[in-house]
Amino acid sequence: MQKVLESIKTGQLQKVYTVHGPEAAWHTAVYKALHDRVAESGFGDWNWSVYHGSKDFLVDELLTDMATLPWGSGEKVAVLKDAHLVPAEELERLAKWLKEHEPPGCLAAFFGKLDTRLRYAKLFLSLGMEINCNQLQGEELLRHIAGYCIARGKSISRAAGELFMEMAGSDLQFIHNELDKLISYAGEGQEITREMVQEVASLAPGEAEQNAVFAMTEQIAAGDQKAALAALDRLLDAGENPFRILPLIERELRLLLAAKTHSGNFEDTAKAMGERSPYPVRKAAKYAPRFSLDQLYQGFGAVVEADQEMKLGASGEAVLRDLVIRLTLLPHEG
Repeated sequence: MQKVLESIKTGQLQKVYTVHGPEAAWHTAVYKALHDRVAESGFGDWNWSVYHGSKDFLVDELLTDMATLPWGSGEKVAVLKDAHLVPAEELERLAKWLKEHEPPGCLAAFFGKLDTRLRYAKLFLSLGMEINCNQLQGEELLRHIAGYCIARGKSISRAAGELFMEMAGSDLQFIHNELDKLISYAGEGQEITREMVQEVASLAPGEAEQNAVFAMTEQIAAGDQKAALAALDRLLDAGENPFRILPLIERELRLLLAAKTHSGNFEDTAKAMGERSPYPVRKAAKYAPRFSLDQLYQGFGAVVEADQEMKLGASGEAVLRDLVIRLTLLPHEG
């Protein structure tokens, strides 16, 4: 993405930029890069137009704008936001016009979602640059976090980066805000440490409850029955759904099994499991020696039984308490 942004800032602008994908931070970065490029000429207000898509949107005014020469010698850009809301026939009319004409400026169409199999989408993509704003995951996100810190004169250890990913999630805007806090907190120090992340970084929206559940499952893996039951009671008292807790207990068993049987590195194992970072697998490896494979399979059986009991109408709270007790009482290896 950095190469794309650099090409917008310094290279020749494309006829069409088709921007799509779920990562809003990348949409914002592309939008800003285009706006900055137009503003360089001093005629930004005249050569920059923004249209907002809707189910009633007609492209006629946009076509007239696209055909108009820019003011001065600067670049001219027309932006169509929420392009996915525009009727398909209007998007196809716009794409055909662009194919048949050489407008003096460029179009940047921002789609929240885009089916690239559709005819108008294929036309858009054939006329310029596709910018796919996918969310970063795993090693790619870890490299982005490290690069963001390096660009601001800091470094972040791998352990700190992995913990940060677990806490902050994958929303880049939230990640950047939290990294800015950490960079400021580090002061004159060069390295952002795991301890700093624990002290300063916030949990992403929706991650607080998730983190509490993860703390409980770690206590199960550690065999700390009292702490695990206390954590379970806090979650249930807070209104957490037992049907949401159960799959995360099963996830902990899968992490323990993966940590015990993996033959490659933690990164490959985490990726194969669909985890967004290797941190949970590495953390599970600390507790995996406590269990034999048979004991872990017994644990999976207990989870299946708990699921069946809850679906048959048994109290979720009682079933989960019994499950936690069973799992923490699994005999230690050796």
